[in-house]
Amino acid sequence: MAAVLTLLTAGEAGAKCKTDGIRVFPAPGAVIPLNSQMVLEGYGVEQARVLALVGQELVLKAPDDVVTVKVLPGWKSSEKRVAVLLKPSHPLRPDKQYSLLVDRLLPNYVILNDSSADTLFWRTGAEADEKAPRYKLKPSITEGVYKTDGEQVTRLLKIHTTLTEESPAYLVVTLRRSRNATGSQTYFVPLEGGEGVIGTDGCTGNFTLEDGRAYKATAEAFDSTGRAAGALPAIELHAPKPTRQ
Repeated sequence: MAAVLTLLTAGEAGAKCKTDGIRVFPAPGAVIPLNSQMVLEGYGVEQARVLALVGQELVLKAPDDVVTVKVLPGWKSSEKRVAVLLKPSHPLRPDKQYSLLVDRLLPNYVILNDSSADTLFWRTGAEADEKAPRYKLKPSITEGVYKTDGEQVTRLLKIHTTLTEESPAYLVVTLRRSRNATGSQTYFVPLEGGEGVIGTDGCTGNFTLEDGRAYKATAEAFDSTGRAAGALPAIELHAPKPTRQ
């Protein structure tokens, strides 16, 4: 599918990027199913500390429950980001608030999620999620952003999909050049309102894009329990590029 890109204005694209810290999926405070997993990302200088968590155990703690969490390998970006999977050892209890105890291994961390939460916590719903997500609208590229700010260049593509799914969901995207591809990039892309972003904001990012270059991308949707919606044919796209003055 060929992508039709809309170049957004600098005001729409621009926001001072956050270079060092951690981000979690689902976002802090989200309601999650009892069998949910989580993703923990390290940005900038936090890449190394987050990557060092692989193979260790963390703890999810509610007022009357404690669950150990195994840290599993996830994905690594060439744009100063790394993500690891957090897999609880058994289902959480319903209607509880669980906090992730990570201060011992990541002292003085900064949360980069766009929320007012200053701790890593989630609320559980009433039951587990036993159904895999299904596509109502297959992933496609809807908008592109190109913006310069000094030496920083923002190149972003917005990817959209609609799922039959009640749990928080994300895509795993693999991107390679359409021609003369010698390698590929694979990273996870959280979905908010059915939309995710691929590229770089000039400070960090999940994918390296080159101005105007043609790519093929495969995107597979997962819910927060790790169930997949199934692989789809590749999407044809072009990275955004500056407009002529």
